[in-house]
Amino acid sequence: MKRYNVAIAMDFTEAPFGGVFTNGLRQNNIFLYRMFKASKNCANVWLLNAGLHDYRFPDGVLGVEPDAIVRFDQIKDDLDFLLVVGTRPGPDQLRYLRERGCKIVFYKGGNSAILSMEAMTDPEVDKYGEFYFDHDLYDTIWMTPQHIRSYAGWAKTMYRVDVHEVPQVWDSSFLELQDDTTRGHFGYKKKKAGQKWKVGVTDPNITVMKTVHMPALVCEAAYRKRPQAFEKIYITNSLQFMQNTHFTSFLEALSSVQAGVMSVEQRFMLYDFLAKHVDAIVTHHWENGLNYLYYEVLYGNYPLIHNSEFLSDYGYYYKDFDAEDGGRALLKAMKEHDRSLKDHAARNAPLFARLDPQSADNIRLHEKLMLAL
Repeated sequence: MKRYNVAIAMDFTEAPFGGVFTNGLRQNNIFLYRMFKASKNCANVWLLNAGLHDYRFPDGVLGVEPDAIVRFDQIKDDLDFLLVVGTRPGPDQLRYLRERGCKIVFYKGGNSAILSMEAMTDPEVDKYGEFYFDHDLYDTIWMTPQHIRSYAGWAKTMYRVDVHEVPQVWDSSFLELQDDTTRGHFGYKKKKAGQKWKVGVTDPNITVMKTVHMPALVCEAAYRKRPQAFEKIYITNSLQFMQNTHFTSFLEALSSVQAGVMSVEQRFMLYDFLAKHVDAIVTHHWENGLNYLYYEVLYGNYPLIHNSEFLSDYGYYYKDFDAEDGGRALLKAMKEHDRSLKDHAARNAPLFARLDPQSADNIRLHEKLMLAL
């Protein structure tokens, strides 16, 4: 295979580390960068900054070279492939690349079908609904498995190109960015005799695909069966909804709230939250069954109570929208996790090997799709 130059389009913000902790797409870009950087066939990999803010990672952070973040004019005549992930270059820039033979991949890390439907049902809310100014400017679409069922057909028809499933990639590199208050504390600790559990819910509440409703009900179902087992249940990412009539009515109906066990909290950095505040995470998805949160929780050997059919062999799985089954899974984790800790770690190891961006299998699969263009 001829050595190639590839860029991954993204944007940065003024938040710490360029905003890579604000959403999964930015983290996905870093993992893709690490994948191509590990390939012997890749001559150069760049992060094409298509946003408003300039940014440079400090030397050595996440393995991103200091000169890897570039603007369009710096690389426009050298690119063989461009992956558009989230933030898109303008149509004139995309046309320029296509005219000189660069192949452009629209990488779908999110489910814009559902986001677009949400934008229609509440047009006053600024949702990330899809815009189609570039509907005829891509050579192919890559999509991670959790979106294939509800979004692949939509995307193929709108963009007039084939959709190919690609695996989600992940490694533990972001855990290197822990500060001194969490370093050395991340990782599940066995409970002492009689010690109560602290459980966290971290779903972001910015789309119907991931809200705190079902996880709160899962915790409530478990609490009703064993209230004495719980010290705290933290519902994070939700403090801003305490003036929302629906949300307050929902909470006030829960016995764990009435008892002062369940509380509503602000947003936390996940690894900091795990290291300092909770013993287990309860989560729920709809049409979004792969999530970096899952991997970080499992990597730390914490109990993950979830409904992802893609990861049903990992953590503690419950059925779809069944809160009572979720409560069963949470109580099972409380009962069994300490004595099966080594088994969980052994079971998780092949998952992390499969996710590794630098694995030969993942590199080979992506390059095969690129070569086919």
